[in-house]
Amino acid sequence: MKLFRSRIGLMLVLLTTLAACSSKEELVYPEINNKINPKEIWSASVGKGVEHYDSALRPLIYKDKVFAASRAGLVMAFDRESGKRLWTFDVRNDGSGSLLDGLKFWNSETARVSGGISQGYDKIFVGTENGDVLALDPETGELVWRVKVKGEVIARPAAGEGYVLVNTSAGYMFALHPDTGEQRWMHEQESALLSLRGTSEPVVANGGVIFGSGAGKVSVLIADKGILAWDAAIAVPKGATDLSRMVDVDATPVVVDGTIYAIAFNGELVALELRTGRVMWKREYASFRDMTIEGNTIYLVDSVGKIFAIDRRNGLEQWAQLGLHKHFLTGPTVYKDYLAIGDVEGNLFWLDKNSGDFVAQDSYGSGFYVQGVSSADELVIQTRDGELSLIRLP
Repeated sequence: MKLFRSRIGLMLVLLTTLAACSSKEELVYPEINNKINPKEIWSASVGKGVEHYDSALRPLIYKDKVFAASRAGLVMAFDRESGKRLWTFDVRNDGSGSLLDGLKFWNSETARVSGGISQGYDKIFVGTENGDVLALDPETGELVWRVKVKGEVIARPAAGEGYVLVNTSAGYMFALHPDTGEQRWMHEQESALLSLRGTSEPVVANGGVIFGSGAGKVSVLIADKGILAWDAAIAVPKGATDLSRMVDVDATPVVVDGTIYAIAFNGELVALELRTGRVMWKREYASFRDMTIEGNTIYLVDSVGKIFAIDRRNGLEQWAQLGLHKHFLTGPTVYKDYLAIGDVEGNLFWLDKNSGDFVAQDSYGSGFYVQGVSSADELVIQTRDGELSLIRLP
């Protein structure tokens, strides 16, 4: 119970701090003259979205569909070209198709969906704060399996090496069989008493499972056994306040060419050798938002709203954009020659990825909490109130 109270209390401290940074009295918006014209191809509603909760539900582009979910429990599939809704599954249902299932769809109960959406093995996966992990058929929306795990699932499951990997807030990593959901192994991690409201999404690469922890560490497990290969601290608690002593590695590590790139809240940006954990370089950046890597460039938004491009080979800064300092921003999404970044007020900012200059700004109905997803052809974004939009550039 002490751990739970610490997490909730510190979450409130953090939210209060961020709210203060994002107040209308303090926010300064850069003057932006639109040089590009992003076009909304279609939009749709995904229930009430995540509302005011910290549910990091990113949409998913997979084959000819776009998938999205709401915190209440709706998982939806849309035609990628037209935006037509193809199916809806309610996580509150047990998949039996009974009359009781139908009644649950209309009640006010929430499934507390917070981990999702991901795909693998011809299935899509979501998780809930109630400890549920579900696999759905992407073509029909039918429930394939549903299992319970220990702890809240607030990060997307990851698929790879023959498993579905689930990292929970209780400090456990689960490896589930992709066809049945049967548990194959479980690894207990070190938990931090002081922690943000977040959990690192696991990454599967080169036979390893890579993830961050609330204790400020990056760890690698041997995928087929769940045994720890190595861990490395990239942040150490310091400072006089609870907020300053939190060292969570909540941002998803990124693996490129045998190197892990990871960043911590109140920590550092580091490049680690995947095989050994050896530090290749480290730099003074801190964040809890996911980074994006394209080519040799790391794009990141730090803990106070500064945006950076960094050479992944040596950690040298290529450019910095400080025009949204103190804005509560999403992580960056690369789409064509640009970065798309949302803020808590519902603004979507477009930056030239080569220079960091602003090139456009659009406004949406409510604020953003998670970054968008992109392919070569489009960008998909989802606001807090469940507005889903597919955008293309000419």
